[in-house]
Amino acid sequence: MNMKLYKTATLALTLAFLASCGDYLDKESFDIITPEQVWQEPKLINGVMVNLYDGLQLEDFNYWNSDAWRLMNPTTLSDEAQGSFQKDPMFDNGNASYTYGDGLFEQKFADRYKLIRNCNDFIIQVEESRLLSAADRDALLAEARFLRAMHYFTLVKRYGGVPLIEKPQEADGDNLEALMVPRDREVDVYDFIVSESRAAADALPAARDASARYRADRGAALALCSRAALYAASIARYGTVQLDGLVGIPASEATRFFQASLEASQAVIGSGVYALYSKAPDDRAKNYCDMFLKGNGDNGEYIFQKQYNVAGGKGHDWDKRNAPFSFRAGGWGCGVAPTLEMIEEYECVDGSASELQLTDAQGNPLRFDNPYDLFRGRDPRLYASVYLPGSPMSGSEMEWYRGIIDPDGNRHIATSQPDGGNQVEINGVVYNTTGKDGGADAGDASKTGFYQKKFFDETLTDMNMGKSETPWPVFRLGEMYLNLAEAALELGRASEALQAVNAIRERAGMAALASVDMAAIRHERKVELAFEGHRFWDMKRWRIAHLDVAQGGLNGFKGSALYPWLDISDSRFIFEKGRNTPKQTRIFLERNYYVKINADDINSNPRLVQNPGYTN
Repeated sequence: MNMKLYKTATLALTLAFLASCGDYLDKESFDIITPEQVWQEPKLINGVMVNLYDGLQLEDFNYWNSDAWRLMNPTTLSDEAQGSFQKDPMFDNGNASYTYGDGLFEQKFADRYKLIRNCNDFIIQVEESRLLSAADRDALLAEARFLRAMHYFTLVKRYGGVPLIEKPQEADGDNLEALMVPRDREVDVYDFIVSESRAAADALPAARDASARYRADRGAALALCSRAALYAASIARYGTVQLDGLVGIPASEATRFFQASLEASQAVIGSGVYALYSKAPDDRAKNYCDMFLKGNGDNGEYIFQKQYNVAGGKGHDWDKRNAPFSFRAGGWGCGVAPTLEMIEEYECVDGSASELQLTDAQGNPLRFDNPYDLFRGRDPRLYASVYLPGSPMSGSEMEWYRGIIDPDGNRHIATSQPDGGNQVEINGVVYNTTGKDGGADAGDASKTGFYQKKFFDETLTDMNMGKSETPWPVFRLGEMYLNLAEAALELGRASEALQAVNAIRERAGMAALASVDMAAIRHERKVELAFEGHRFWDMKRWRIAHLDVAQGGLNGFKGSALYPWLDISDSRFIFEKGRNTPKQTRIFLERNYYVKINADDINSNPRLVQNPGYTN
């Protein structure tokens, strides 16, 4: 069996999940570690496991479609946000249309199956090892099976059914066709993920000690089961079966998958290992914000997380790419711009309607001393997740306005980004027509009036690429409550669904609901999990993405803005909604529920069948 040669430098630098485990690979120096040495030394076996973790594809801070500067990630490609920069193919030219790409967020089979093979190799080597105790062997096997299931989940949610390969393939020059495995049905791949995650959960520890706290434990495996089974159930209930089941899942399978998701969610919640984060209950906005900050990943709510370590060369760029314009410290910044539609998802704390009120009963504009006052009394998660006009930030405030109104009622609109000389002279006085963080349709600053706050580290002093260490939540307990709520309601267990949703709302500081329906659960999921990469995939699994924007879909969506205007006659602000932001109108086709299989993959394996709606 072929094995790669592992250098100690490689082992040391791939601690993506194990950043704080300084002695995890404490070993005398080797120039080259051979396969024979690896499987005779437990620490080196664990070092191979580190490499398996490092191969996971997580939709984290560094995850973008195509080049990072295009700002196309699962958040901006959903209805949560748009990218601030005016860059093709989506965030430029407001008179054009953007059709979602055929290969959007693809994971080439060739790339993913190399990593699946590594897991299969590891599993066989551990099974054959005479060095490990039975307990250590079973734990490592469970860990590798969990990671392999994660790889398959990455594939199936993109492509539908993919080839299930559970043993490393060996090349035979006389029979290369034996390596060309056809696609399995989508339902079979999801069954495999559910089965593997359950088996892994049975063998993994309930919790890890400090030296291994970022490795998968029982909760991580159950969380994968919860999420994957929920996806499968939704596809069965709302999708259609095509290509003899290579894509789509029969409707008859929905109930058992919802049940599997419900049971896994219940097991995580009932384990007692995790708790909804509540360390600042007197300030719900601060409490929710703090959960996502640097140094706070070990917060009791994160089930499985990705850690970053600048000293080890494993930092990320989120803060540099997403700082509001005046806080970006020399270029970049601005990144993800939440849309007005997303802002208006956040209700008032009493649960009343969430549409922003900009005028009085007679239709006259309401006037505010500070634009931030418009948002008073709303869901605390809004203040924790979004920089609004007037939001406090780093001893200052986020300042975004569309322009100024002179004493005669004339409007002077911002025409360029804040450093572009937006000035007008009125009665001998020179005024800026833009806020320091934006207001114009041109340039790099936000075009909506908002910036993403969730995950942003205001304490960061080195605002350069690769200098951020905020951890990424792969699974957290809040999602498990919402998975439970959705599965329970789909199974007709409304009281359990209501209890789970209200647990999330209570932690947020929101009024409890008296009853719950699917719209309420989907709403709660959208605000609680905002900007964490869920919404894009949720819209796909619910099969709503192809609907018109008026029906909650992505067709016709470009994202609206909120325009504060400063009236210099009384130094107060009025607001307008901007429906024509300079972004392309989106077109999501039904074929986009599945990704086109890459031509290289098709050419290397003629037994692969292309997904519906695409040609090779």
